[in-house]
Amino acid sequence: RTQYQKRQNSYLLYCNPLNISRKHFSLILFFLIYKKDMFRYNIGMKLQEMLSGIKACIFDMDGTLVDSLGMWSDIDRRFFERYGMETPADYEKKINHMSFLEMAQFTKEEYQIPDSVETIMELWTEWSKEEYESEIQAKPGAQELLQFLKEQGIPLSLATTNRKELYEPCLRRNHLYSYFDHIMNVNEINSAKSEPKIYQLLAAKMNVKPEETLVFEDILIAVNTAHQAGFKVAAVYDKRNERDQQKIKTLSDFYFKSFLPMDDINRLEDE
Repeated sequence: RTQYQKRQNSYLLYCNPLNISRKHFSLILFFLIYKKDMFRYNIGMKLQEMLSGIKACIFDMDGTLVDSLGMWSDIDRRFFERYGMETPADYEKKINHMSFLEMAQFTKEEYQIPDSVETIMELWTEWSKEEYESEIQAKPGAQELLQFLKEQGIPLSLATTNRKELYEPCLRRNHLYSYFDHIMNVNEINSAKSEPKIYQLLAAKMNVKPEETLVFEDILIAVNTAHQAGFKVAAVYDKRNERDQQKIKTLSDFYFKSFLPMDDINRLEDE
């Protein structure tokens, strides 16, 4: 209380050119100082129902925890321009559930790319590495959500299609890496998100059943895979999947328009 009064007096003296009344200025100051605690309270109120019966959570990274939409669209454009082509309209939808190797193999075969699969992967890695290391940002509220889940004693795992040299620096810079008990990418297990292998392996590592595990995903094929395998699903909106939102909602138990505000969490089975 003493600290708050000192800040209040200081702000009134130096930062109140509009001559706001002490009462109203106090309310504004209270919000500015304690808005993080208020946000955490709102998270708790909204998530209690969602976590009923849940013993662990699995998160996707790209499009779910971090906003990498613009970067990959630019890389796709740059890549196809290299070979005198425009980016196919449905390209991203076709590849976004695949492993890095599968993406390169598919792209080479489908579009008759003259370079080797290894060269394609090297190009993608080179063009995206700097972005992941220094530019790609966590979605607003992502860290607060992970922090809340950790405080509830919920084990957390990451299931990604990205390679370690790309996901690890991005997670560390955004202060998300330490929240995860396990991290797995589909490349390590020769799989893709069109099959439930990665979710099942992570659930086994956390010693939980699928029905006790909440999977956070943003793309339709991954949402469907987790749903069909018996996992609870929390879908997260991402602009690149705009056309699939109704189908995604149909397959999900919960839907996040965003992590901020928590009013954007909807329980979908009641709609």
